[in-house]
Amino acid sequence: MEISFVDRLISEGPLSVLRHLYYYTTQYGLSVKQFTGAHQNYWRELPARLQKAKDNPKSLKAIINELENLAEGYEERLRKRRAQIRGKWQEKEVVLNAQLLSVLAALPRRLLAIMFKNLTEAKNNPQEYRVVNLYIEGEKGEDTDFVEPDLLLLGEGQLLMVEVKTRGGPTSSRSYPPKQLLNYLRLIVECRNSNNKELPVRFLHLILVPTTELRWIENSKKWVKGYDVDKGLLSIDLDACLKLCKKVPKSVSERIQSLLAETPIYYRSWKQLAEAFRFAVKEFNDERNQAHWERIGNELNALTRKAEKYA
Repeated sequence: MEISFVDRLISEGPLSVLRHLYYYTTQYGLSVKQFTGAHQNYWRELPARLQKAKDNPKSLKAIINELENLAEGYEERLRKRRAQIRGKWQEKEVVLNAQLLSVLAALPRRLLAIMFKNLTEAKNNPQEYRVVNLYIEGEKGEDTDFVEPDLLLLGEGQLLMVEVKTRGGPTSSRSYPPKQLLNYLRLIVECRNSNNKELPVRFLHLILVPTTELRWIENSKKWVKGYDVDKGLLSIDLDACLKLCKKVPKSVSERIQSLLAETPIYYRSWKQLAEAFRFAVKEFNDERNQAHWERIGNELNALTRKAEKYA
């Protein structure tokens, strides 16, 4: 397995949303079922069913009733799609994440480092951070899709791995599962097993959430031992975490104790992220471009409001 990190371009934001849209059309109300009320397989099989039922009035009547019910639901499906277009898209986690990545990728590397130092308060923070993409190449049959980080910051041998969570609706939210933590730990293992000397040697993990309440973590009472609100640090129950995961790679389970001991896990809110930027701008002390940094701060505030909406 070969791992590499490549600087992320500002222009990648729209493309990442389109990729997500291509693979997850149902989430955007664009699938065949969302438009017609039935899965594509239903329509694929319908001609054969009609052919078979043409001499059977009872079966034909049943199919006609199905189609009438689907037709009656047209207005409701149209209403939901229009509601999606009017505002729901901009609240999608993938859209907010793409916007956040574009903003951060446009910042000076020194400013990024100061900003995330305020969020993590970790030792040996780099002087510069840059936003990067992860690329994994493996042999045939090798699992190269075990992790899809939302945000990666790389600097001076240190990798900050960020998982982004938002509140996408009044009743919807994707919580952070224990399996996700193991996926990030596996990334650390694979980096250390690699012969590539340019890969990071120190790792931090940050979970960015709508609010600092632990309700954004799946089954948090079962595997999160504690949360230091001031430092933003989570402490994990190793045994409970492993029990909640059905399959755990041996390379991770054998080293999980040492991995967690040396990998701080931070739990911070979007509001704290926006505040960290404001503090970083003061320390960065670039008065000449103060108006520009204020606009960026307003962008982060706007994203924060959307990310914590309904929270």
